[in-house]
Amino acid sequence: MNPKTLVTNLLILLLVQTSNLSVVVNSLEAYHQQYYHRSEFRVPPNSVVRIVISNDLFGLKNNGNAGFVCTNGNGVWRKSKPGDRYVVAQFKYDGKRRQASTHCHLRSRFGFVNFPVNINPDTSAYCYPSYVCGYSVRKDGVYYKPEMKLYPWTRQK
Repeated sequence: MNPKTLVTNLLILLLVQTSNLSVVVNSLEAYHQQYYHRSEFRVPPNSVVRIVISNDLFGLKNNGNAGFVCTNGNGVWRKSKPGDRYVVAQFKYDGKRRQASTHCHLRSRFGFVNFPVNINPDTSAYCYPSYVCGYSVRKDGVYYKPEMKLYPWTRQK
């Protein structure tokens, strides 16, 4: 490298450092900091996020009973009637684990649904400020409220 160019670069670097400007050169660090350090992605330590399933099958002739089981539990089927709410998963942010996931299977007279349950900082941002996210059992399927995602029923044969 040319000695004159090297001295010029050092002088520019010294000038930038003394003027208290933070410059990130040839890096995406500034973009990532701006995106990931927004307030909705920060989860306070020891926050507990809960995923809840609520049975919203009201007004059906043969009752709106449903049953479900999830992989994180003891494998026991839980029966629910319209209006019941169950905590499917809960996760405490302790700074060591960043995410948790489980898989649930739900049955009713409409058929069955298999759906994943994932908890991560993005989930917590959707559920802020109560940190309670909900799945709703409806006539058209299982609806995940924060992401507005529908898992439709699969007919039983």
